Amino acid sequence: MTVRIHCILTGALESSYTTSVYGAPERHPLVKKEDLLPYGHKERVYNSDGTITPGLMVPVPIWLIEGEDKTILIDTGLGDCDEVMAMQGQYGIDYIATKSKDEEIVTALAQKGLKPEDIDVVALTHLHFDHIGNNELFTKARFVVQKDEVPFLVSPPPFATFYYREWQHKLTSISDRLDTIEGNYRLSKNVELVKVGGHAAGQMVVMVNTSLGKVCIGSDFYYNYTNIDRSWPMGPLWNVQQWIDNDRWVKSNCDIILPNHDFALFNRFPSRAIG
Repeated sequence: MTVRIHCILTGALESSYTTSVYGAPERHPLVKKEDLLPYGHKERVYNSDGTITPGLMVPVPIWLIEGEDKTILIDTGLGDCDEVMAMQGQYGIDYIATKSKDEEIVTALAQKGLKPEDIDVVALTHLHFDHIGNNELFTKARFVVQKDEVPFLVSPPPFATFYYREWQHKLTSISDRLDTIEGNYRLSKNVELVKVGGHAAGQMVVMVNTSLGKVCIGSDFYYNYTNIDRSWPMGPLWNVQQWIDNDRWVKSNCDIILPNHDFALFNRFPSRAIG
């Protein structure tokens, strides 16, 4: 059996130009704003009746890897949308979170013939809220995360965007099955976790050998194809130099890059299966 990657949608989040593109330049002598806007970009509208029309909505996927000697899941996606919006609201963030019934993670996995307890290993690429939202459902899985990520969820400094101490339980509830690693880690014969940093202190990408060549599940190291094609980082950035160096490394070491928050991915891979 060949190795295949399945992109499974767990909902959508409102984003913005400043979130999608580092620095969000409005006027630049070398590039136009229009050249940097991600696929489907639109601005939020504040209506006269006090309601909001959301701006750009971006997908929140998880990634199922089949064909290895264990069933591997990359991240656990978006949790309860009302809880997410209430939690972010405490920090002055009012982005919209949505999901359909089909995007509930149990339903989405069932469409692949799986239940959460069928997952053997969950790799958490980093510990931002939209990557750990359903950890507690995977009661039989071993979890893997970079050691550098743990303190940012347990006790995040005020400037650490998208880590929320209110969601410590997403980690503590699985602590007896959590392996913290430092650096690169081979998860199986054809799957390697690579620490790249940039977006988060312990940000990882996932390199997978498939029939299409080596595929990089970019996680939030690449939000969208603008980040990839323009070699331009996403907005929330932890370490600029890490991103520059590892953008070059990733592109030199894989054949296909899958961004994490871009609906244009589904135009390129309509079946949402790669490999």
